[in-house]
Amino acid sequence: MSRKTSRRQCGSARRKARALGATAFMVAGTAGVTLGAVTPSSAATPNGLVSRVSKAAHKFTIALVPGLTTDPFYITMERGAAAEAKKLGVTLTWQGGTTFSPESQLPVVNSLLAEHPSALLIAPTDDVALKAPIQKFLSAGIPVISVDTTLTDTSILDARITSDNFQGGELAAETIAKLAHYTGQVAVDNVNPGISTTDARQAGFLAQIKKYPKMSVAAVEYNTDSPTLAASQTKDMVLKFPKLVGIFGTNLYGAQGAGEAIASAGKKGKIFVAGYDAEPATVKLLQSGVINVLVIQQPAVEGADGVKYAYDILTGHKSAVPKATLVPNIVATTANSHNPNITKYYYQSSLAALAG
Repeated sequence: MSRKTSRRQCGSARRKARALGATAFMVAGTAGVTLGAVTPSSAATPNGLVSRVSKAAHKFTIALVPGLTTDPFYITMERGAAAEAKKLGVTLTWQGGTTFSPESQLPVVNSLLAEHPSALLIAPTDDVALKAPIQKFLSAGIPVISVDTTLTDTSILDARITSDNFQGGELAAETIAKLAHYTGQVAVDNVNPGISTTDARQAGFLAQIKKYPKMSVAAVEYNTDSPTLAASQTKDMVLKFPKLVGIFGTNLYGAQGAGEAIASAGKKGKIFVAGYDAEPATVKLLQSGVINVLVIQQPAVEGADGVKYAYDILTGHKSAVPKATLVPNIVATTANSHNPNITKYYYQSSLAALAG
């Protein structure tokens, strides 16, 4: 969720992928940072099987179910997945709900099972509620890979791909601390508990702030994905905590609401706002200084890796697929928001054409 936010896994392994400091993280090729020893999924197919695998690929249908269909994060993920599907000669389908909720996603997932795709890529909107429906796919012999968000019980999945959300939270905290000269109070405006990605972002932020002796956490709020509620909560915090110097909105809506409330209160440049995801609306807020820091994920990489891993599993190369993949983040600030090295990571708002 984008966020969307997305949950909570890979504690010690996550630290292996971390690099402290508000610096950009780069990815070579389509693969992210993988956990554990793996064989590259692009390993050559034995020569005698190349033509047969190529022909068989056209029979594969990989279904991508995003957290919601209208979000530029997931739209950008679809574009990356579509490009990889075209390269591999497989069919990609795209179905999902229009809100980030299990109530919206479950009917789509249940209906999709009857279509029996070759593999399922899914961003679960709840880390518990989606387990039973996903288990039905696995019981039907359909490989399942989670992208962005995941389940509490990841053992049932063939693979999972997500941004390093804990590290992203750390970077948000570090950058706010630097802007505030490492002194003052900060707050978190999260979505809801139980979303694996945003839970991890919050945990990373809180852990990093503890490293600064002159800084403390004033409050943690939950905005139920409402920028209006996030703005109201921020107004209350500004009045209640005079030493407040920063707010971390763990997704688009938290950062948007917080940033607009800070600007309305005349605190722009005094209370710094960090957010997540480079969606068009958020980028405008970053460039205008309403939001000061953005942690940018690479959803196109997640989508491409998901298709590639599904293809490897379907063509008998499951051993080449890492069980868990962390895709590193890019950090943007208002100061570098127009830099081409940053703008190339901004999200897209139109879907790629799907051929099949």
